[in-house]
Formats: sequence, C-alpha cells, structure tokens
Amino acid sequence: MRRKNLPWWLVALIDILVIGGYALSFYLIYYLSPRQLQSSGIQISQSPAVQTGQNNWSTKFADHFSSTAVSEDNRYQSEDISISLQKVTIEGGKNKNVYYLADIYISNIQCLQTGFAQNTFGVGYTQSVLEMDKALGAVLAVNGDYYGNGSQGVVIRNGEVYRNTTDASDVCVLYSDGVMKTYAAGEFSLEEAVENGAWQAWSFGPALLDSQGNPKTEFQTSLNVLGLNPRTAIGYYEPGHYCLLVADGRYEDDAQGMTLEEMSQLFFTLGCQSAYNLDGGQSSVMTFQDAVVNQPSGQGRDISDCVLIKEVSQG
Repeated sequence: MRRKNLPWWLVALIDILVIGGYALSFYLIYYLSPRQLQSSGIQISQSPAVQTGQNNWSTKFADHFSSTAVSEDNRYQSEDISISLQKVTIEGGKNKNVYYLADIYISNIQCLQTGFAQNTFGVGYTQSVLEMDKALGAVLAVNGDYYGNGSQGVVIRNGEVYRNTTDASDVCVLYSDGVMKTYAAGEFSLEEAVENGAWQAWSFGPALLDSQGNPKTEFQTSLNVLGLNPRTAIGYYEPGHYCLLVADGRYEDDAQGMTLEEMSQLFFTLGCQSAYNLDGGQSSVMTFQDAVVNQPSGQGRDISDCVLIKEVSQG
C-alpha cells in the first residue's frame, strides 16, 4: 500500500515517530555515548605566587588553620584548609528549607579544584560526586555545572581552557588571585579571563548577587529553574574565603527546595560579595570526608564534573 493512500493522521503519526526516532538516536549517540573531547589546549599563565602556593592567605587566616590535622564530623583543619560544615533547617515560612553550608578557608588557590568524571574531559563520562571525591582525594566536594550535558558554555578547569565557546548563561570565573566574579553572557570575555589568570570558569548560573553584592529579583534563566528546587551554589567572601552550599528539595513532607530569590537573599545575608548557582535537582550532592552529607533528590545521579577542596602538597 502506498503511503499517499494512508489517512492523513496516520501519515502525520508516522512522520512524528520517524523524526522522534532520529532525535532520540542523535541524543543517545551524541550525549550519552562516551566520547572524549579535544581541549582547546590553552594553558593559562599563573603568577609565581600561585605556582608556589604562596598567596599569603596562610598568614592572613592563620587562626583558621592548624599545624596538626583536625578531622571531626563537622570540621576539618590543616595547615592549608579549614572547613566548618553545618546543617541549617528553616521552618515557618511558605516552605521548609534544609541546606548544608560549608564555610571554607584555604591557604592557596590550588586547594580549590575541579574534577572530571573518570578524569576525562568528554561527553558521556559520568560518575557520582562521591566516586569523584574518592578518586580525586577530596576533603569536600559538590557537583559542578554538568558541562557534559551540552556542547556550549565556557569550560576552564584548574587553569586550562577546555572549551572556549559561550552560550546564553551567566558565567562565573574564579581567578588565581582568589577573586570570584560573575558575568552576564554578553559581558564575559575569554581573552580578559585568560589575561587576568582565570583558575576556574563555570557556565550554568544564574548569578545570585549583583555586581555590588546585593540580592537580585530577576535572573537570566528559564522559568523551571526559578522555582523550588534542590540547589548547589558557590559563594565568595574575599580571596581565600569561600562557601559551598547544597539545599535539599523535592521532599513533600520535608525539604521542598529553594527558589532563586531565596538563594539570592541567603547569600546576601551570609555576607558574600558574589555567589553563583551551579547545577541542581538530582545533581545537588555534597560529600565531606568520603561520605554524602545531604539527602539528594531521587538518590542523586551520575554527572560529568565536581568542585572540590583538597590537600595539595607544595613540595
């Protein structure tokens, strides 16, 4: 029977199924099949102070560090790292908020690193945050921006430019001098970031505070991201002092999640100068001393990258 003799609705249905099949095949092959990507190969020059780990934060924050390692359920201290972890529960409003806040001091920027799943820059390579934590020797880790879930968005990790394309997302750059800044998509310049010594750059967002450190009410993102969701974000106080935050969500009788406005106000209240929203939902996971500390939605999921705090020997 020729196709032209079929009813119009059946022809339309066949077309939809064929197109859907092609789209699904493309997605499975392009995004899920492991495929190593070629780095842009740009190595960002770091200052001698960064190369030797002498940012002088060890003196500035001396009272936060310890010559003898201290490892407790909610605290970690060493000569180069100080982490205080707390679980915060807020009730009485429209929804219940539960988040985990890690207050972090580091003696040099090399203690704040990023890692790729299976130690590979590519598409289709995924691991849990806990697996990456253990493989990379992290003291604390959270999910990153899930760069592997798309083909656009700048990727700078540990001083190397892996992907130099941008998209419509806000960009967050952590520089080797410890300063962290956020940029709207049209404001970000890769050339300037490289020239100024970018150490990390994430492309997800949105930025949670404005350029003056004030809370925001409008965000450059899609509507589904605005509402209640599990969240992961990084905050910046000053060079050498940061925080990582994971908010639980999607639990009807417990934590429902946080909106972007709530996150913005929270980071303002914490006193951060800059803050940036990373991937969320099932991706939102925090690990501390080789254990998951939050309650991930749907037990979490495997992702392409993480942000971690780790000991780095300076030789």
